[in-house]
Amino acid sequence: MTRNAVILNDTSTRYHHGCARVVRLLLDGLRREDVTVLARSAARNDWERDADFLSALERADLVVINGEGTLHHGAAAGERLLKIADFVPAQGKKLALINAMYDQNPPQWAELLNRFDILSARDSDSAAQMSAAVGRPVDWLPDLSLSAPAEISAQPRSGVIIGDSVRIERRRALARAAHRFSGATYIPTKTLRHPVWHLPVLGSVLKSALYALYNGYPTLRRPRFEMPRDEAEYLRLIAGAELHITGRFHAVCLSLLTRTPFLAVTSTSGKIEKLLTDLGLGTQRVISDTDLLRMDSDPAAHAFSPQELAQIDSALADATQRAAALIRELAS
Repeated sequence: MTRNAVILNDTSTRYHHGCARVVRLLLDGLRREDVTVLARSAARNDWERDADFLSALERADLVVINGEGTLHHGAAAGERLLKIADFVPAQGKKLALINAMYDQNPPQWAELLNRFDILSARDSDSAAQMSAAVGRPVDWLPDLSLSAPAEISAQPRSGVIIGDSVRIERRRALARAAHRFSGATYIPTKTLRHPVWHLPVLGSVLKSALYALYNGYPTLRRPRFEMPRDEAEYLRLIAGAELHITGRFHAVCLSLLTRTPFLAVTSTSGKIEKLLTDLGLGTQRVISDTDLLRMDSDPAAHAFSPQELAQIDSALADATQRAAALIRELAS
């Protein structure tokens, strides 16, 4: 049995509620299987020169890479993660790449992938691309953020939440669309935790400047702007909304968890579309910038159908079971 592990690409340090949830659930799962995580290397960290991480690596049985959205289009950050397979101190350790999107990567990455004991993608298309690269079946399960219930109490729903996007042109479109909804609240998936952002007067002034700069949309009339401090608060706010409009992959995941009707503007690499297709929901809730300005502004018009809710319940139950099986595989 595996007793000690290290984790590469700990994305919880990036002030992103979805990523924080992924890493938390991974740690919780390993802990339940009596696996001790000796060290975590943060996303973009130069782990080869991190003395504390390297010391832990020497004592570890298992190296787990949290792939998330890093391994696509031959990104240098993705290649640096895979090169743990070439790293002398990692020789003899079990290597696992999990929760990974894998898309349009160079053929030479196959040699690195083939040295991993466990390969697990977060969507079926990524699994197919990895499988073709290594010449063996690769399993997949939905993003780890979906692997446990939201644990948020049911509450009355009201209002619309407008989220953000990785892409500036999508953020600008979402900011413009926010003015079509009476009483809309702008809640990005990322947060800033310094107390100054939560001061009543100064915080409001700073938020107005941040809203204009971040979205590339100067305006004297911004919507209400909230930055929840942690995952639980973010989930609670989403769970209380009638509709969530976003361009973020994890924001869609957390909407599904809370059964909050959502509309998603397309993100990078088609990852939202892949997620929804894999869950059996189709892509009818993925919209364009033009749709944002033409859509029905009544939240009730975008409520989930009974069929959608049934499919979400089934898909999330399956995701929980498959994630538990993956954690057991890591531990064994």
